[in-house]
Amino acid sequence: MERNVPNQFSNHSNNFLLFGKLQIFIMKRLLLLLVLAFYCANTSAQEVRTTSGSALMEVNAYLAYLRSSESTARNLNGSSSRLEKLLKEVQPAVYYLRGEVKSYGENPTSLFTNSSSLREIASAIELKESIEIVTISMNQISDLSNPIDLSVFSNFPNLKYIYIMSTVETSGNVISGLVRNSNSRFGVFYKVDKGS
Repeated sequence: MERNVPNQFSNHSNNFLLFGKLQIFIMKRLLLLLVLAFYCANTSAQEVRTTSGSALMEVNAYLAYLRSSESTARNLNGSSSRLEKLLKEVQPAVYYLRGEVKSYGENPTSLFTNSSSLREIASAIELKESIEIVTISMNQISDLSNPIDLSVFSNFPNLKYIYIMSTVETSGNVISGLVRNSNSRFGVFYKVDKGS
C-alpha cells in the first residue's frame, strides 16, 4: 500500500498566499521609495530655482532664466519682454552723474548712474515712483573698488531691475563681490562690454 505523504517543500496553496503577500510588500516599498525620490527631486529643483533667481547673472542668462520661468509657470505677464523693451528701446530717463541730475521725458522708467554716485542717489532723485530699471556704469578701474550698495534703492517703489554694466575688463565674480544689500524684489544682472 502506498502512502501519500504531502511534500513539505512545496505546498502550492501556501506558496500562492506567500507570493501574494510578498508582492504587496514589495509594491508598498517601491511606492514609498518613489514618493521619497519625487520629494527629494522637487526639493532640489526648488533650491536651484531660488538660488538662480537670487544669484548675479549675465544679462542674456538672466533674460533666458526669465523666459524659462515664464514658460514653466505659464506666466502671461511677460516680464522678459518688458525687460527687453527697457534695455533696447529709448525710454524716458533720468541721468545722475557727478552730482548732476538730468531728466529726459515725463515719468522716467530708467535711471542711469555710476558706482561712485550711488551714495547720494536717494536724496538726489525726486522722480522715483516710475523708475523700473537702474543702470549702473563702471567705466574706470577704480570703480571696481567701490562697493555697490543696493539699499539706496529701497525707496524706489516700482524698481524691478538693476543692470550693472562694466566697460572695464572684469568678471561676474568680481562684480558679484561688489554688490551689497541686494533685495529680492528686484533682479540684479550685469554685462561686461569692453567695446571695440
